[in-house]
Amino acid sequence: MFLALVSVSVTSCGDDKDKPVNSDIVGTWQVKGIDEDGEAYENLVQFTKNGKWHSVEIYYEFDETDVDVEHGTYSVSGNKVIVTYTDDGYSISQTFNYEVKGDKLMLSYLDYPVVITYIRVNDSVIERYL
Repeated sequence: MFLALVSVSVTSCGDDKDKPVNSDIVGTWQVKGIDEDGEAYENLVQFTKNGKWHSVEIYYEFDETDVDVEHGTYSVSGNKVIVTYTDDGYSISQTFNYEVKGDKLMLSYLDYPVVITYIRVNDSVIERYL
């Protein structure tokens, strides 16, 4: 999910989990598009200063809207972001390469040659789903 993208895993010890993240990735990011089935989608991702991560996937199908919300934690190491979250009782951790240029966030899987470009948006865009 989250276009299988932003699932960051953080391993921290003791007080480290509450240390603020000082990174240009902090903020709310959005991508919109059409999937391989021709359905419109929107993906919102938020990285907070306290290491929390939120993802909202919205699919627009005819007169229905399907919303999937995930929460987790993340850490940054160099140009990599590691996202961790729980899905159906399983802990999932994914690592992505990332780059921020101005108001654009580019995320790519380490082993999959696709780059997804997000645009920075106001935090209020995602907050209505959280």
